[in-house]
Amino acid sequence: KCAEGFTDTKYMEMLLVKEHFLRRYGTIIRRYKIMNDMQKEGVQERLPQFCAPIFPKCDSIDRLFAVIYLLVGYAFIYACSSYTFEQNLALFTIFYGAVVLAYLWGKEIRPSKESWFWLGVMLSIGVPYAFWSTVHLLQVPVLMAVAAYWTLSASGRLMKDGRTSQWVIFDGWNALVEVPFCNFICQVQVLFQKKDQETDGKKPVGGAGGILLGLLIALPALAVILPLLSSADAGFQYLIENMGVSLGDHLLVVLLRMFFAVPVSFYLFGLIFGGVHGKDTDRIQEEKLIKAAASVRRVPDTAICTALTVICLVYCLFIGLQGAYLFSAFGGRIPEDLTYSEYARRGFFELCRIGAWNLIIAGCAGGCSRSGRREHKGVGVLLLLLSVLTLLLLATAVSKMGMYISVYGLTVNRILPLVFMLWMGIAFFCMILRQWKDFPAVRCCILAGAVMFCLLCLFPIEDWTELYNTWA
Repeated sequence: KCAEGFTDTKYMEMLLVKEHFLRRYGTIIRRYKIMNDMQKEGVQERLPQFCAPIFPKCDSIDRLFAVIYLLVGYAFIYACSSYTFEQNLALFTIFYGAVVLAYLWGKEIRPSKESWFWLGVMLSIGVPYAFWSTVHLLQVPVLMAVAAYWTLSASGRLMKDGRTSQWVIFDGWNALVEVPFCNFICQVQVLFQKKDQETDGKKPVGGAGGILLGLLIALPALAVILPLLSSADAGFQYLIENMGVSLGDHLLVVLLRMFFAVPVSFYLFGLIFGGVHGKDTDRIQEEKLIKAAASVRRVPDTAICTALTVICLVYCLFIGLQGAYLFSAFGGRIPEDLTYSEYARRGFFELCRIGAWNLIIAGCAGGCSRSGRREHKGVGVLLLLLSVLTLLLLATAVSKMGMYISVYGLTVNRILPLVFMLWMGIAFFCMILRQWKDFPAVRCCILAGAVMFCLLCLFPIEDWTELYNTWA
């Protein structure tokens, strides 16, 4: 201020500029200081949302499994591109489970109790695929989804206490999309992450860089040693020549497999690395989902009751008019103008679809009503009535299929709809019990569905149907 030519007006202008600068950029400066202090202290916990995330510190276990997962990615591509796909996929399922468990135990993470159930589900779906398959189109994609879900479950990163819950769809999204793709390049970062220690004032070359350097050093030595060894022994010379011919014949195939194995390796390692270190596993939070579910509860109870009443009346009218036709299968009788096949097929799949739609309607009605299921008795009573009517329709469909099987025998295509209807029956039975008792109904339905699907994959259903049709 005392400098020559520095007036009070200029001083006030400078103060105003400083105040404006602090108002605009002060928050950014404070955030940068917080990040800098936390990095100096080595804090690895999740930072506040306004801070840029710090990449977790990695140890030798992380670097070792970053290399191993390159082999995992290549093994997956090899299994998918081989002539013996079924057998190789079964072996890969066992190999993948062993690698994940080894990584978790190496990081001193003990898998949760429920994760062992999902490991059993994964093995029950994948291993029998080498010998037989009942659900050809579904078995492989379901196996991949279960493997990703089990990986997140074993690392304890499921949304609600590390267990399957009503948020299973969001847990599945995390396992299949969110976590692996958010950590897609973590394998590269782990392999080439620089160590903090210094030796003689120079940073050592370690990890993948050291391996690559060692290979480059070994190449000139091998160029000298291998010809000498080949000249010394005819057997070794024959081995080297055959290896060269085999490598030349299969080089293009190997390179193509390596090309596709790299992104698969990035995906799989991103999933397990995110689960082990908790990186990008909490982007979808339970508290936000609860608030979102509460915000959806805006439909008046009167509107919900009216819609459910209309639907239930239609079902009652349908059952009343078609009672003799629908329930004749319970007595083993069919209408005179229909054959057994026509009677069984007519309306069977329509009734299955009606059951599935009623499950969606009941879920939407319970989730969108302004009051809870117990706060408004009308909604609860109508949901109970809808569940009972749906169970009645499912029972008629099952009776028609049972009579059809007794006449024409068993096939896989007749067993699968029966299993699906059994699962829907369990779902509606859980919905009925929820009107009186609180329990994790969604969890029970998911676990029951997983067990049923495992039983379909675990046993040779097609062979058993042939035995039944022969001896029945």
